[in-house]
Amino acid sequence: MPVNDQSIFRVYSITKIVISVGIFQLIEQGKLSLEDKISKYVSGLPKDWQDIQIKHLLSHSSGIPDMAPIPKFQDLTEQQAKEKVFAQACKFTPGERYDYNQTGFWLLKRVIEKIEQKKLANWIIQHQFQSPNDTAFFSSDSRDIIRHRVTAYFPFTKRTLTIDHPYLQGDYAHAQNGLNLSLSAFIIWDNLLRNNQLLKKKFKDLMWQLYPYTQSPKIFAYGWDKRLVDGHTSYGFSGSLVTAYRIFPAKNVSIILLSNGLTKFYNIENAMNALAALVIPGK
Repeated sequence: MPVNDQSIFRVYSITKIVISVGIFQLIEQGKLSLEDKISKYVSGLPKDWQDIQIKHLLSHSSGIPDMAPIPKFQDLTEQQAKEKVFAQACKFTPGERYDYNQTGFWLLKRVIEKIEQKKLANWIIQHQFQSPNDTAFFSSDSRDIIRHRVTAYFPFTKRTLTIDHPYLQGDYAHAQNGLNLSLSAFIIWDNLLRNNQLLKKKFKDLMWQLYPYTQSPKIFAYGWDKRLVDGHTSYGFSGSLVTAYRIFPAKNVSIILLSNGLTKFYNIENAMNALAALVIPGK
């Protein structure tokens, strides 16, 4: 079926910037701090995880083992996935360096649900999307049959383009990769963010501050990449090599790229750079 205004795209890891906005909404409300230890909200953590803070999860600097590798975590229950990561040793001292990590966003999901006493999916939709309906929802399993959601096509399994669903996880992965949006719902969310309606400017600026890694020159904010494009500062993230979002605050311009597959690996950030060259005045 051709893409149309009703088409829903799974945005994969772009979900993480939405979760970051949710965390900073709680910080703005005084319910949470970047310095809070996650053990304050999540019980039963391994001993080595007790001093990990919210800021470490958002900046991918926790050092905890990753809950992502496929097929090692494919189709596991939350309990099974938890047992698998809890049994592994931490990689480094929190704050040292950037190490892209899905487990941290599972923990952020647990933190939000503990504070708000609601399912993450319901809370995010309620607090970030103006009209909760079937144009914005959570599903981390691309095998789910959902009206208007585009089919995913990847070459990863058979080395040729085919219907392929690499992220086969349950509700516990919602904060990692589970958001699904129509383009119109994404545009509304972007407008709310740019107009300081999701977060006051003070807290949006805090979210976009660079994290000070102690042993790495990595440039990264709290859940967001920071990139300079021809002198213009932008913040954003991409998902599974098929979706990307970037906002240029000083230019009041945002770029949204949604697709449902690829035939071979490519640099999606280069594609975003090319789009920026077309839409930003004076470039």
